[in-house]
Amino acid sequence: MLREAVHGVLLALPVVSGLTGSARAQAEHSLRYAPDIPARVNLISRSEITMTIMPTGQELLDTLTIEAIHLESATLFSDAAANGRFSVVLQYDSVRARMRPQGGLWQQLEVAEEETATVRAVLDERLQVLQAEFLDSPHLQASRAHMARGLNGGLLLALPVGLVTQGMPWTVDVTYPFSTLRSIGQEEGVPRHGELTAHATARIDSLASHGSDTLYYLTVRGSFVPAQFASRLSGTTAVTTAAGSFAAMMVWSSARSVFVSSASRVVLRLDVGDSQRGETSSQVRFDVITRSQVRM
Repeated sequence: MLREAVHGVLLALPVVSGLTGSARAQAEHSLRYAPDIPARVNLISRSEITMTIMPTGQELLDTLTIEAIHLESATLFSDAAANGRFSVVLQYDSVRARMRPQGGLWQQLEVAEEETATVRAVLDERLQVLQAEFLDSPHLQASRAHMARGLNGGLLLALPVGLVTQGMPWTVDVTYPFSTLRSIGQEEGVPRHGELTAHATARIDSLASHGSDTLYYLTVRGSFVPAQFASRLSGTTAVTTAAGSFAAMMVWSSARSVFVSSASRVVLRLDVGDSQRGETSSQVRFDVITRSQVRM
């Protein structure tokens, strides 16, 4: 099960409780994006992606497994604020990727120009992307996926609407863009655009105070709503049905207004069907482990 599978990844982050007494544990907390202006945050992330392709048709083809590693370094500048909205610039300083057949030799991948493009965006107090455009191409809308990579390693998670207490669960929609899988290459049947949405449950497991800063240790789990996407398969149109689940542990800093550390695991299953024959031709599975943190 995913819960057990992700357990080892989540252990990589320390869980600290700086609170004592039931009164403090039941205190209400407001998690809000409210950075000092101007502010600058440096973020790094590493994703390990495993893709397994399993033919399901009559062709006698072997199962193929491909591994990839994606490394990113980005800088988030917050330069203006008004009425609970914040103008930010997300700059990708370094993006590198490599892949190999399982057990084979690594080879460097060429990074698409779009993956390194600088974005200006407007965020609200819940860290939701209200507007985004490429800085070098004004009025050309950038995808939420482009922002998600820099904000939190690909998972786009909004902060809770109201006050929450330690241990109290709340529901939140989490989006995961297919462009996050771009490092593995464009396997036929894998959508190039679009995103999956998960109805997830989040909660504050523990928190720790350090002077003026409070660290909130969150766990988030959910299942993606199955969805269909148009894709390409051997030059023809294919229909890909995608589903999956994820689990994450994230550390929010009240002073820095950012997730200072996170670890997540996303497991996806894509059934690729030939739209003309009306049958499933292959199944593609992704296992993505991502760790990200703020570089002090």
